[in-house]
Amino acid sequence: MNRQKWRMTWTLARNDFRSRYAVSQLGIFWAFFRPVMMACVYILVFSVIARPAPVGDGVPYALWMLPGLIVWFAFSDSVSSGTTVLKDYSYLVKNIRFDLSLLPGVKVTAAFIVHTFFILLVFILYLIFGLPVKLSLLQLPYYYLATYIFTLCAVRIVSTVWPFFKDLSALVEIVLMIGIWACPIMWDLTMIPEKYHLIFRLNPMYHLVLGYRESFMGGGWIWDHPLEAVVFWAAVLLLAWFARGLYRWLGDRFADVL
Repeated sequence: MNRQKWRMTWTLARNDFRSRYAVSQLGIFWAFFRPVMMACVYILVFSVIARPAPVGDGVPYALWMLPGLIVWFAFSDSVSSGTTVLKDYSYLVKNIRFDLSLLPGVKVTAAFIVHTFFILLVFILYLIFGLPVKLSLLQLPYYYLATYIFTLCAVRIVSTVWPFFKDLSALVEIVLMIGIWACPIMWDLTMIPEKYHLIFRLNPMYHLVLGYRESFMGGGWIWDHPLEAVVFWAAVLLLAWFARGLYRWLGDRFADVL
């Protein structure tokens, strides 16, 4: 994406982010209040009520879970809102001067504004609970970019298909509801027999969840998980190739079905 296209995407993403909360009196306050409350709820449930045993180097379970959870929130929010992005921007569909391939990036970028705030919130929570800042946090920008690219590829596919199969939005919600348990995020691979580990390690999202978690907690670097990295980038290339071909095939028909 060249600089001009990125500027256009960023401008539309900011407007999209603001428009979500334009009708409420407190505006974009709700965009940041929701992550704070969600983090507080998880900490309350898993540190006070359920109180699972600490993991790793004595890290509270809630703080072990949150880094992986914010990855899923960014992905699911982007895919959920991005599925119908062509309907949301239908006034641009018939504008022959506008590159419709930019629209999926608008929804993803808007979702990552909140995601960036969520990362800062998790970092602050680690400091509040007295957890040390790990050197492995330096690899977080890699996982941030990898999450953005993977999410963008997924949104490009579902947003291209949706105009021709409107039920896709309902199907996407079901897949996202199930997917959070397949990463894994709220449980660890050590909880199941080792013979099943490979199945979950072949999930591209596992590379991101594990990476965010190890960036905050320490204990591993990118090169310590070569299988997950190779599987992830192979999936990205495959999704990008498929999304590009799908858009070339169906892109000219958007105006006819919207």
